[in-house]
Parts: sequence; C-alpha cells; structure tokens
Amino acid sequence: MGKLDGKVAVITGCASGLGKQHALRFAAEGANLAICDVQAEKLAETKRMCEEIGAEVVALRCDVGRYDELVGFVEQTVDRFGTIDVLLNNAHKITDLRIFLDFSVEDLDIELHTSLYATWHMMKLCFPYLRDKPGAGASIINTSSKGGIEGTKFHAAYAAAKEAIRGLSRVVAREWGEYNIRVNTVSPGGWTDNVDSQLHKRSPEVQEWALAAFKDNPFKRIGDPYTDVSPIFVFLASDESHWMTGQNLHADGGVWISA
Repeated sequence: MGKLDGKVAVITGCASGLGKQHALRFAAEGANLAICDVQAEKLAETKRMCEEIGAEVVALRCDVGRYDELVGFVEQTVDRFGTIDVLLNNAHKITDLRIFLDFSVEDLDIELHTSLYATWHMMKLCFPYLRDKPGAGASIINTSSKGGIEGTKFHAAYAAAKEAIRGLSRVVAREWGEYNIRVNTVSPGGWTDNVDSQLHKRSPEVQEWALAAFKDNPFKRIGDPYTDVSPIFVFLASDESHWMTGQNLHADGGVWISA
C-alpha cells in the first residue's frame, strides 16, 4: 500500500529537476498524475517513467505563465480523472543570478508569472475539485524557498516571488480550511539536474559558492531530491498531514538553521 493510493495529484513543472522527482515519487506511492511543462520531450520521458511504475498519467505541454494554458491543463485533468486530490505547484522559471541593481522589471515579470501568478491561478482553477472532500480532505503544496527568508544574494526576483507565495499560502490556508483543504509550503534544498545545468554556465567562483551553500547543513552533504526532498512533499500530500495547514517546511537538511 502506497501513501497516496487512489489519489489524483496535479504537479506543474515535471520535465526535469524537483518536479520530475516529485512525479516519480508520487507515482511510486500510488498516485495517478496530471503533469505539465513547457519542455514536451522531457515531459514525455517523465510520463513514460511514471507509467512504468504503474501510475495513470495525463501529461500536457503547458506554459504556466499563460492562464489559458492552465485552464486547458486543469480541464484535461478533470476529463480524465473526474477529480483532483492534491495540487503541487512546483514550476518556476528562474531568469538569472545577478545583483539587485542589474535586475530588470521584465526579469521580475517572468518570475512572477511562472511562479506566483501560476500558483494563484492553479489554486483557483483546482478549487472546485478540491473542496469538501470527506475524511482528510484535499492538499495544496506550494513551493517556496529559503532564498527570501534569509535574503540569498543574487536572487532578488526569485526571492520576491517565493516570499509572495509563502504569504499567499498562509492566507488561503485560513480561508479554505472550512472546505477541508489544507495549504502548506515547502522550502526545498537538493541538488537537481536543473541546478547542475545552470551552474555549468557560471564562473568557477559561483560554482564553488553554490557547492558550499548546498553542503552548509549539519549533515555536511548535498540532499538528493528523490530520497531526501520529495518524501516531505509525499507526507503533505498524504492523509497523515491532515492536521497541518499554513506551515512552511524546510526540507533542506538543516541549511536554514545553519544560515
């Protein structure tokens, strides 16, 4: 028996990185999935891997920065499964790493549209299918970051978007408890293929800084997204978290307490 047996989970941004690992882990725990990403070929690979595990999967190429495409994604999900039990907002397009003075409003707009606005829209679009479920109810998991909490250098646009998501999630947690919907955020820390590809474009100094930052925790190692980070998301998606809402969990091996 998996922790998510029989649940329908919607996850955004699943072509690579944490989103792909979430999809694989949720599939391993028995969930059926609706996944999306702008990278169609990589998304198809995630779909194939999840189906091999045993999950039923709807996979749709979708730009989460476009409201009309989010509408289509949710409609196709409901057409296939009839309901939604879990919403995991993971997608976020990071523009670049630079000092605040070098960020443009256009950079900020990109990050807000693919993270904050997408999270806002997806919660509203999924609400009719999440509300008033019996028992443990439904779960929304939004992805935040310690970047805003600690003020990570070179991440002004990213941190602004993630802090907004954390605040929004707390408000919605208060308002939607009466509908038996819990809303939590996770600030994850783990090395993914996305991190690796981004760092290869950076200077040796930036690469060294990033490696040190990811290891700056009591365990003195880099977290694995599948074995270390995604299980926290599984817990929040499962019925075991039914009495938890409005919280932000730091799934980072203690990086936050080391900051």
